[in-house]
Amino acid sequence: MSIHKSARIPTRTSIERFRRNAIESQVSIPESEWEYLVPHLVECRFGKNDYLISAGDVADNFYFILEGLARFFYSTEDGKEFNKHFAVENGFAGSFYSLVLGAPCGFFVQALEETNTLVLPNQLLRELYERHPCWERLGRRNAENLVLQKEAREKEFLLDSLETRYRRFLKEYPGLVDRIPQYHIASFLGVTNVALSRIRRKINQG
Repeated sequence: MSIHKSARIPTRTSIERFRRNAIESQVSIPESEWEYLVPHLVECRFGKNDYLISAGDVADNFYFILEGLARFFYSTEDGKEFNKHFAVENGFAGSFYSLVLGAPCGFFVQALEETNTLVLPNQLLRELYERHPCWERLGRRNAENLVLQKEAREKEFLLDSLETRYRRFLKEYPGLVDRIPQYHIASFLGVTNVALSRIRRKINQG
């Protein structure tokens, strides 16, 4: 299990936030299972531009984001980058490919701000799935949400206009437009920075 050098025992506030926003918002967890989980958690801070996950490595952990922001992106051999997702506060960063298959991840996850996380080792997640049905239910809910997001994103790329895609981005990621450079948003939407600038001017002009 690979843990960042800044790992430390999580604060009570961090644990309660994780319980409220990541666990109890989706499934009911017996107190005995929660008591088993907590001692395994660590809190880890990443600096701006640090990598939580690197393409080509087996991702050992999932990260619950307490504060900060991370982008998921693919990189070609000639250095072109394509953003696929952003994870903000109360979201997760990780690779289901590595979790399920134990295989190298195909994308990078990079902190775009100082980012504080709770670390969930994949080894622990696999153990939890075998311990109690509540953890399997939680894993299934998260997997279902991921599939729904992927299906919606495929549909919007095939059928929706750039303006529609950008308006949906503003709705799904409120406030993010003020936290990241425009070129990251353009990459996520699959367009050039110039094309996105035109759409933003059109929307701002009403």
